[in-house]
Amino acid sequence: MKNKFYIILIVLSISLLCGCQSLWYVFLNTVVDIAPDRFAFEEKNQKVSIPVFTSQPLTISNNETKYLIILIHGAGLNAGKSFVTGELFAESLGLSKKQSIIVAPQFLEGVDPDENDILVWSRTWRSGGWSLGLKQNKKLPEINSYDVLDRLLDSALKTHPNIHSIILLGHSAGGQYVLRYAAGNNLHELFEKRGVSIKYVVANPSSYLYLDRTRYQFGLDGTVQKIVKEKLEGCPRYNNYKYGLDNLFGYSETLSSKIIRKRLLNRPILFLLGTADTKQGWSLDKSCEVEVQGNNRYERGQLYKYHLNGYLPEERKFNHIWIEIPDVGHNARDMYLHPYFIKRMIENLSDNGV
Repeated sequence: MKNKFYIILIVLSISLLCGCQSLWYVFLNTVVDIAPDRFAFEEKNQKVSIPVFTSQPLTISNNETKYLIILIHGAGLNAGKSFVTGELFAESLGLSKKQSIIVAPQFLEGVDPDENDILVWSRTWRSGGWSLGLKQNKKLPEINSYDVLDRLLDSALKTHPNIHSIILLGHSAGGQYVLRYAAGNNLHELFEKRGVSIKYVVANPSSYLYLDRTRYQFGLDGTVQKIVKEKLEGCPRYNNYKYGLDNLFGYSETLSSKIIRKRLLNRPILFLLGTADTKQGWSLDKSCEVEVQGNNRYERGQLYKYHLNGYLPEERKFNHIWIEIPDVGHNARDMYLHPYFIKRMIENLSDNGV
């Protein structure tokens, strides 16, 4: 066990120092525990699936369930940890196990599973990218990670027909996933017409989806300033999707920039920022595309709030709620279970008659 720990540590250190994605995938294959359950469906007449942790079977009908809580894991793919946090989150909201179903899907990145029907992705799962074919599953049809969530939501509502509230939470890489899904998915308004509300929670992501080509920085006096064009030109792909709206791919490639912009601005998104999430950790995106969004996660969140508020008139700013969690760093559990957030979520559910 001790030798295994040192091997993992060495692989992780080398992969971070050299930027070697293949070594990072060696690390993930060593440490990732694949969830025990499966969400299975058909794509092009083939059975495909993703691993999931779930508090109730997704295939068995239950008329007592009122709330669907979905947690998207971070870069470490630890859906099990997300699931446990989800159970504690539901308990903090005062929801019983009969009232709620907790689901933590697992989007395997670079992990080669033993089963031949499990979907895997590259890093683009975080923004609705297409699945890959690796060894065991190389003959599987491609499907993007947002289509998978669409199907999971639709399936859960069919077997739990009295669900009236969906809460979709993502921290770190999961926060990247939830933000772009909130901006692009085709189900939101359809569910609303059926009396089902969806609330999106985006916590401490490495990057954000900008709605135009402008980027901002803090000046020496603490004021927000536009980054000059010459600096942006030094990173020619800074506005490519997932950072901006150029060269859309995956789920979003069938949508126009206008539609994505409208959806992001009009949908109920709750942004969580840990005020101590300021470190240059291993999982922080340090590409030039995101360096022009700020120096760390907390700063990037503050600048993104400024960016979005420039689009929203005062009467529509209630669509987006921003909560700063004091003295909390890059920790999903501490963010989701913080009294500030729990209180606001309870108020938010009550305001919507939920």
